[in-house]
Amino acid sequence: MPVSSIEIDPPGDPIVVGAYDRPSFLRRADAWVRLNGVTFIGEVLIIWVLVESFQYLGYGGQPGQAQGGPPFPVTMLMAALAMGAGEARFRLYRRVWSVAGLSDAMAVGLAVTEASFLLTVANALMPAYQRPYRLAVPLLATPAIVIGIGLFRLLPRLLSRVPASGNRLLVVVQDSTGYATVKALAQHPNPDWKPVAIVTHQLNEQHKTVLGIPVLGNVGALDDWLKESQADGVAFVLAGTPVAEQRDLISICLAAKKPIFILSVADQWFPERRARPMRQLSADDLVGRTQRKLELEEAGELIRGRTVLVTGAAGSIGSELSRLLAKSAPRRLVLLDDNESGLFDISEELMVDAKFDMRSALISITERDSLLGVFAEERPEIVFHTAAYKHVPLLETHPVQAFNTNVLGTQNVIRCAEASGVKNLILISTDKAVARHSVMGCTKRLCEEMILAYQGEMACWAVRFGNVVGSRGSVVPLFEKQILQGGPVTITHPEMTRYMMTIREAVALVVSSLVIARPGHLYMLDMGKPINIASLARDLIRSRGLRPGEDIKVVYTGLRPGERLTEELLAADEGVRPTINPAIMEVVSPVSVNQQDLDWTIERLTQLARDGRADQLDKALKTAVREVGRRQPVEEPSPKRTKHSEVAPSDGG
Repeated sequence: MPVSSIEIDPPGDPIVVGAYDRPSFLRRADAWVRLNGVTFIGEVLIIWVLVESFQYLGYGGQPGQAQGGPPFPVTMLMAALAMGAGEARFRLYRRVWSVAGLSDAMAVGLAVTEASFLLTVANALMPAYQRPYRLAVPLLATPAIVIGIGLFRLLPRLLSRVPASGNRLLVVVQDSTGYATVKALAQHPNPDWKPVAIVTHQLNEQHKTVLGIPVLGNVGALDDWLKESQADGVAFVLAGTPVAEQRDLISICLAAKKPIFILSVADQWFPERRARPMRQLSADDLVGRTQRKLELEEAGELIRGRTVLVTGAAGSIGSELSRLLAKSAPRRLVLLDDNESGLFDISEELMVDAKFDMRSALISITERDSLLGVFAEERPEIVFHTAAYKHVPLLETHPVQAFNTNVLGTQNVIRCAEASGVKNLILISTDKAVARHSVMGCTKRLCEEMILAYQGEMACWAVRFGNVVGSRGSVVPLFEKQILQGGPVTITHPEMTRYMMTIREAVALVVSSLVIARPGHLYMLDMGKPINIASLARDLIRSRGLRPGEDIKVVYTGLRPGERLTEELLAADEGVRPTINPAIMEVVSPVSVNQQDLDWTIERLTQLARDGRADQLDKALKTAVREVGRRQPVEEPSPKRTKHSEVAPSDGG
């Protein structure tokens, strides 16, 4: 059609939407018959056959006794009208039978009871010589009809329980409350796994069943139950119990080379709870950190109604910290990062439920003028400084970038915070600052020294901790990706160990430091015992039901530049003393930082960075943190030292 021939409605005319035309009665009846006709005919036949059988077998009279009455079409019509009335009242035709439950079974029973009652009444109203049945026959046949139609209606439900594959799942529950989750799993089967047996922590539960799934016995004999049930995998229903408390049971499953899953409790299987019904065992679980009861109420009061700024908000720690801070109802939360995509993602996530003013600042901490503008405009009262470069091997070949971001960036944050009247500044540090062996570790040690040397009105302190499981660039996501791809899993050295904790625990303890920290001090989180990286990788492989070295190859690549076999939490000149929080230790040292010497050192390193003399900067940086900028204190108490730089136990545990 030519363009000139197209008629266009003049602008402003209302758009008329056609009214909904309800289908005629005949069309609706035709649609109902197409959808439910076969099922309804089956129900009518079941009623008719059973009532006729009861009549023939002599219920309410003599077997085989002849009863004069209407012909077959009339009795079939009576059964159809009676069942139709019962079905209409209880709306059996509107129910989805593939997911039928107890209420649906009760509806079937009530519908059949009504149909039998109507059939009895119709039969009784007929003259005696024309009755098709003896008076009691329809009522006597009712239980059999309920069973027959119930099985007929529930057949789709029974068939839906047969999963697509034959993978057998043994479910471990804490107590009888976990049976609801097993029931939900059986009613909504995973396409790859079906529950075939249950073991429990409770005694005297043997020989019970949940929807036909047997309770074998107590978890103390898990080895035997794995063999008896011929399970292909194991799922744990924890219901709030930390995974770390199941470590012995998980070890048995790993030794048996069974894939391991964690089942959320049934009441969390909803989108708003954001919980997956069944997930694979994760590295967080394998790290085995015992869950702490973290008291954040007091720290939350210090955040509530205040303006809080997070640098590096798009990073692993920064984003998790931002999520936690958002729950404490700050007046304003300012997210600062130069990672555009990451900053957008965390901002959009928090905006969904935000009940506070939220701002995003796409700025690098190395841009001092722009950074000062953000601080001047937002006027934050609390600053969490997490922004830093952290990849050790990469920074060994980029010392200038590492120094500019980690050292000069931190200096910019401190000066801008002081100029804008910030009350509290918390620096996130790392255990790599202890050895002062790598470029990254040396830059973070200089950051710690800047906090220790600061003597202005702002309250500053640093919190040091080790690796966090699942952070970007850590080994755990790399291992999981390599396993998913079929291997090989690459490990630098079979003896490499690292201190590890979960991101959630780390950021919660950082926030908790608001309550106990003193200005100009360094704190360290209780990291527990170091974890062998090779063992962690092998356990991850086994938790997927695979065999290390056979199904998934393990390759040792050797240490990379700047890496060490082990990390320490304390330097040779450091010790610890407990705080009121047993998970947070104060790091003390017989020497302290001289502000003037530190300023001179940073200025000298800055000049090397400006000139692009990377090799000289590398050497000067590592020398500076070991020898420069210290003086002997007079008032500092003698620190406690522990063997092999392990954390000394506090009075609180």
